[in-house]
Amino acid sequence: MRKKKNLKPAVYAALVFCCLCTLVPCVLIVITSLRTTGEIVRDGLFGNITTLHWENYIEAWKVGHFSTYFLNSIFITFFSVLGVLLFSLIGAYAMAVLNFKGKGIYKTLIVMGLVIPCEIIVIPLFYDMQSMGLMDTHWAVILPTVAMNIPFGTFLLSGFIKDIPKSLLESARMDGASEWRTLWKIVMPIIKPALISLLIFIFMWTWNDFMLPNIMIRSQEMRTLPLGLDYFRGKNTQNIPLIASASNIIALPVIIIYLVFQKNLIKGMMVGAVKG
Repeated sequence: MRKKKNLKPAVYAALVFCCLCTLVPCVLIVITSLRTTGEIVRDGLFGNITTLHWENYIEAWKVGHFSTYFLNSIFITFFSVLGVLLFSLIGAYAMAVLNFKGKGIYKTLIVMGLVIPCEIIVIPLFYDMQSMGLMDTHWAVILPTVAMNIPFGTFLLSGFIKDIPKSLLESARMDGASEWRTLWKIVMPIIKPALISLLIFIFMWTWNDFMLPNIMIRSQEMRTLPLGLDYFRGKNTQNIPLIASASNIIALPVIIIYLVFQKNLIKGMMVGAVKG
């Protein structure tokens, strides 16, 4: 019999290569943000660093008006994440536990919501927001974001809810608990890792979204951080360190959220993998 080849070194080498491909650009952006344009022109991107110019971040924050854009992004992201978590949890519970007429149609609509890309419906969304008088407001971004992410959230959470023992839910009903109480007191604590995973996904997608805010928002004071960065880049094309500093400012909240909820995210994904 032929001996099986040990593929571990090749797998580890591939993983190290992928990590380097991901980390090197990130490190390069951080280093670039701490230099000056003159140093980059003179020494190149990989030149020696003599002084760290932390003032680039202060200048980018002030010149780019990122304090306003930051608040706009926080407002939009908070209510988008809250809406998706709330409606996805309710929809997933209905899909996984309840029996009602039209359940098959409901499941079909959820699946259709997963396969229809945003680019196809963005023009009807524009006219819908315009007819409701919501253009150039936060809600013109929040409402479509919530609606478009509910199918994904519902589909994700329903898989976790289906694995909850039915005897546990039946015991709660026998004790007089309503469906709402069963959902909030029993189901939600059990699927907490899945909820946190969904929270991180929706937070990243909403925080980094450029297309929808670019279509729905026109005024400068309503811009989100990605829109503000694009406008800032256009005005400071030659100042690479300022652009790099602004990019790091925008990426920092996503990194913090990931680091805070990292264990819960990995736990949720591992449980989902085992269930799959």
